[in-house]
Amino acid sequence: MTTRKLGFVLAALALASAVVACGETATTAPASDTADDHPEFSFGEPADAASADRVIEITASDDFRFDPASIEVSAGETATFRVTNIGAIPHDFTLGDESTQQAHAEEMEEMAGMSMPDEPNAMVVAPGETRELTWHFTKAGDLLIGCHETGHYAAGMIAQVTVQG
Repeated sequence: MTTRKLGFVLAALALASAVVACGETATTAPASDTADDHPEFSFGEPADAASADRVIEITASDDFRFDPASIEVSAGETATFRVTNIGAIPHDFTLGDESTQQAHAEEMEEMAGMSMPDEPNAMVVAPGETRELTWHFTKAGDLLIGCHETGHYAAGMIAQVTVQG
């Protein structure tokens, strides 16, 4: 076999290997589609809206506020948060403790300018939109609802959630 033919054969084999490797990657489910992609939450778990004990209406506004600013739920309760953005800019709704809020803030910062995908405890609510997030609270404690669009959390777009024992 000539050197030139050998080069073509090696190039064809390399191309075939790349195609096979890409094909294997394409048929493998992305990590975001697996249950293991999201950490377990110490304060509860996502739930089906049909199992909600009640619906809590919340508005998000461009004056960087959630209304109501304080919410009480009970451990063992399942609540649906129905969030309406009455403003003209997007708002993020993230349920969690301080460490969850910090981690989400860092994630939002890394994704600056990109669309944030929904997470079990977080969603983006577009202007004029109403969205729901249902959560089963498993233990007593203090949680926060925060908006992590650039500058909103720092401006005070936070609501307190008290989970009674």
